[in-house]
Amino acid sequence: MSAARTAPQNQKGDAALGKRVASEASNVFLNGLAILKEMVADFSQRDRFFKYKVGIVAGWIAISCVSLAIACPGRSLQTGDMDARIVLGDKLDRPSITIWNESKTPWQDVTIIVNGEYRAAVAEVKAGEFVTITPKQLLGANGTAAPVGLRFQSLQMRSARDSADLTKDLQEEWRRLLEPKR
Repeated sequence: MSAARTAPQNQKGDAALGKRVASEASNVFLNGLAILKEMVADFSQRDRFFKYKVGIVAGWIAISCVSLAIACPGRSLQTGDMDARIVLGDKLDRPSITIWNESKTPWQDVTIIVNGEYRAAVAEVKAGEFVTITPKQLLGANGTAAPVGLRFQSLQMRSARDSADLTKDLQEEWRRLLEPKR
């Protein structure tokens, strides 16, 4: 037999663990608060030139953080515009539309939807390059070709990672194309 005592059996392990975690959390909080009070007391005993230096450094850090927050793109740039620019062909009897990839990344597996009915698929459009779509390249839902004189009224693009509705840009191109020449 051993002379060592057996450890008492703890039947409420979860409750004791919760109390220990709460106790340690309160100790850490109170220690942090005491350190902060000491730092404030030390700072108040310093001369005013040191306080000016601290103020300048703190202001510089604040301005830098605000500048980074303003300069960094937020979610508003990820709304699905794909950085596409369109140019409508000026020959009304042979319609075509050119879509430029002005982003810094290539578009992969792009589906172009014209008038909500006709589709064309493009495997890849590299950054800075373009794709030109004519009615010959467009297919309807049942596999029929688009009419030769199809007028592009709405335009959407979709890829695996993004999408864009270019109808507004298309309408502006039509206005530009149809306005009287000066």
